[in-house]
Amino acid sequence: MSAFLGPIHYWLYNKIKVQEDLTAAIAEAGSRNGWAALKDGRLKAECVDNDLAPLETQIDTANIHGWLQARIDDAEARYARLVTEILKQEPRLEEITEAAFLYGKSLRTTTETAMDAYRLLDESLLDGMPCDNVNQVTQNDAGDFRWQRTADLHGKYWTDPAAPPDVYYRIREAMIRGMLEDTGFDFVDEGGSCRIA
Repeated sequence: MSAFLGPIHYWLYNKIKVQEDLTAAIAEAGSRNGWAALKDGRLKAECVDNDLAPLETQIDTANIHGWLQARIDDAEARYARLVTEILKQEPRLEEITEAAFLYGKSLRTTTETAMDAYRLLDESLLDGMPCDNVNQVTQNDAGDFRWQRTADLHGKYWTDPAAPPDVYYRIREAMIRGMLEDTGFDFVDEGGSCRIA
């Protein structure tokens, strides 16, 4: 990444903000519905970051890459903690995935091709830094877009048996289903081989 703020940094910061908004949406659903882990407000206060000021007002311009990586790590760790603590107390995965689905619907845009749908996901889902090159496109047709996820950058945050890495991917898929609802496109993830058709 460059030493100066550019479009790629704003693009990545927007993905971090989407992750933060998803965390907040799940916490809000739990608070509203009286989930045990969220009753006293402490977990929500510790896991939801409301400091989503414009990037240029908070980034360390002497360490752009390091600041963004630290922000990704923090967002991912708080998200995993929120879900883990909820699931340790009650079996709420179905409700969590419903909250993610509804949040995903709020991100929907016009998608005319499978590539448009992929672009929507790529602009929203946090998959590490651009230099990580996690998603490798393998097919790009108007009605069939495929890619391979080359690494799992999320599993290291999902280490508790109450919320292992597959929980992360179930919630993620629910959000994606919301994003693609009524677009005419479906998402399939078979062990990292992903497809929109």
